[in-house]
Amino acid sequence: MPELHDPPAGRFLGVRLSPEEEARLERFRDERALPNRSEAIRALLRDAAAPRGRTAEIPATRLRELEELVEDGYFSTIEGAVEHALEVGLRELVANHRDGLAELRRHARELRERGERRRRAVREGRELLRR
Repeated sequence: MPELHDPPAGRFLGVRLSPEEEARLERFRDERALPNRSEAIRALLRDAAAPRGRTAEIPATRLRELEELVEDGYFSTIEGAVEHALEVGLRELVANHRDGLAELRRHARELRERGERRRRAVREGRELLRR
């Protein structure tokens, strides 16, 4: 018979976390005022399933720097710190590299097109090999 505090799903999942991951999970739980780690995991799963716009993976070292800015009180959330960093970074990028931006864009387009051609050639080669 399940106890009153058991989760509705009734399934147990054990997971090993590094100390850093555990600390991040605890910060997440505290930020959301969730009663326990199980609820924090459920909230993370709900967040992961929610539709989003474009996102990019933040490197761990940069994420830690953003977390420190939040911990030090410069920003109230990671999202706020990311938005500010992006705005300042883009402003500085444009100001410092105004002349070179057109060249950077052209180069990026060339790389993208080259990659698309390479992927197309690989697909066509595989198709020929299948015949």
